[in-house]
Amino acid sequence: MKKLGLLLLLLVAAQMAWSQAIYDPKCITLMDAPLEGTDSAFVPALKSVGFVRIDSEDDEDSYVFKGDYYGIKDAKLEVTVNDKTKMLSEATVTCGPYRTRELFERNQKYLLGKLQREWGNFKAKGDGSLYVLTDYGYIRQTITLHENGAHSIHYYYLNMAPFYKDASNMGLKGFVQEVITDNPVAENPIEHFDEMGKLESAELADRQYNQVGYLIAATITEGGEKKQIQYEYNDEGNLKRTIQTNTVSGLKLVTDYKYNDDGEMTQQAQKAFDKDNECIMSVTMKYEIEERDDNDNWTRNLLHITNWLKGQRAQTIEVTQTRTISYWDED
Repeated sequence: MKKLGLLLLLLVAAQMAWSQAIYDPKCITLMDAPLEGTDSAFVPALKSVGFVRIDSEDDEDSYVFKGDYYGIKDAKLEVTVNDKTKMLSEATVTCGPYRTRELFERNQKYLLGKLQREWGNFKAKGDGSLYVLTDYGYIRQTITLHENGAHSIHYYYLNMAPFYKDASNMGLKGFVQEVITDNPVAENPIEHFDEMGKLESAELADRQYNQVGYLIAATITEGGEKKQIQYEYNDEGNLKRTIQTNTVSGLKLVTDYKYNDDGEMTQQAQKAFDKDNECIMSVTMKYEIEERDDNDNWTRNLLHITNWLKGQRAQTIEVTQTRTISYWDED
């Protein structure tokens, strides 16, 4: 009996650890399950909130689940993946059909209230549907009236954020394909990202991502010396700190990042420490954004740089930067 109790505790602990591990604040979610990634990510995530797959698990093109949707039993969930990337692109929940108008109206009001508390007020479209647009996706409510007079309620989720957060780590929003920067500082003049949001870089090797696409470790090699990088994030999913350690010299470079209330990067502060952990250099870069594109990414920025080297006075300079950004989802 004691062994059974211990086993149950371990199972509960494992479930809680998984639920915490899959949380992604930079993704549209269904009852806290991230709607993103390949089936190796979204299937376990949906199972963790009570959905059970009811189609063939060998079918890589169809994903159908049943479960409780905010307490509404036997809701049907259909997931669609992108043909090219195999990443989740959209999901639709269907509740009903309800034969009585009273039950339909009660559940529709209940579900809309649940979603609005989570995502904000829905707006009406001309076709009678309701929708809300978030930073990372789109949710639409539609109603189907069947021939027998019954009603079904549908909630359509569209994922509008990349799975890998490499572009986000650079303060970029949306499905960024390429960034060309004039007067780059602490970055490359040209950066490319694939359709899943991963940075295309031969320099960044041995990458380790967690199950929701956040880079947590990597290495780079410069001048024949290998450097290990660790990545830390805040509760909003923004890159909080990177720690780069030279495995040969012991030199350590720590970069801290600050953001405004909109999640926009406003400052980078770098400090270099020698093998005795003494600070020998610091660089602070503050952004004064002057122009943005339609995706709210800056295209013109005045960068204020304060540089200090051990034994010298701090120096301050200003650099005007411009960027040209292209996106995968542009027409």
